[in-house]
Amino acid sequence: MSFKTKQQLWLNALAGLIYLLVSSGAMLLLLAIVFFMTRESWPAWSAMGPARLIGGLDWSPLANPPLLGLGAMICSTLWTALGAILLAAPIGLCSAVFLAEFAPTWLAAIIRPVLNVLTGIPSVVYGFLGAAVLVKYFEASWHMASGESLFCASLVLTVMVLPYIVATSEAALRAVPGEYRQAALALGVSRQYAALKVMLPLASRGLLGALILAFGRAAGETMAVLMLAGNILLFPTSWFGKGEPISALIALELGTSVAGSLHYRALFAAGLVLLAFVMCINMLINILLHSKKNGVHKHGGY
Repeated sequence: MSFKTKQQLWLNALAGLIYLLVSSGAMLLLLAIVFFMTRESWPAWSAMGPARLIGGLDWSPLANPPLLGLGAMICSTLWTALGAILLAAPIGLCSAVFLAEFAPTWLAAIIRPVLNVLTGIPSVVYGFLGAAVLVKYFEASWHMASGESLFCASLVLTVMVLPYIVATSEAALRAVPGEYRQAALALGVSRQYAALKVMLPLASRGLLGALILAFGRAAGETMAVLMLAGNILLFPTSWFGKGEPISALIALELGTSVAGSLHYRALFAAGLVLLAFVMCINMLINILLHSKKNGVHKHGGY
């Protein structure tokens, strides 16, 4: 074995060790966060019980006894986050397909930096623009006493998560080996057919990963929803009603709660619920994709 070959093997082993250490460190950091939030919120789980804490609809931490139900806030979070993904997913995926398959080089070179700029804009700026433009529009055009609503928050979140969906989805499409595209075009199909029927299915794991990333971004956003959702501790029955997502609840009340009180512990429980919810969706999607991949290989697909 030559010296150059040995050197390459050592470099590959070193790179593998670095990747292992980085991935292990990220996993340990996540476990540490979960452990810390579980420890801080355990008195609230013990006092209220998981069913009352998660499913309860009344939030009155200063009552006697305190009412600490997170059901209304969980529902508000779902309205805003899932609503944003519902609006952003078709726009983001179509934009990614256009950039990866059809856009001229000069046009893609303009769009990509614009998307990067959008990701760097602070969330408070998005919230301010939403409050100055969207809220006033809903008040004037829809004759609402106050223009804040979960729908208004979802619209702003849509703009905020679009760059993540587009950039991640385009990367997933470009990661598909070019041989598949060339083989499809060699069979005489159109570029549109090749993009929709060949490239999109092959990149489905990356595309769903982009939606998961966007959902986590939307569910954890604080300032925009704090300024636009209405911040009413009532169960939202409509996308166009007001509510208070979990992130807004934590931001509003953590600074005024007494450290060590049941109210303080319940806010940590709310953060743990939000974290667990995003993690569960992530794991569920990965399980579905893994089973789908095994099914494709089993039946002799690509």
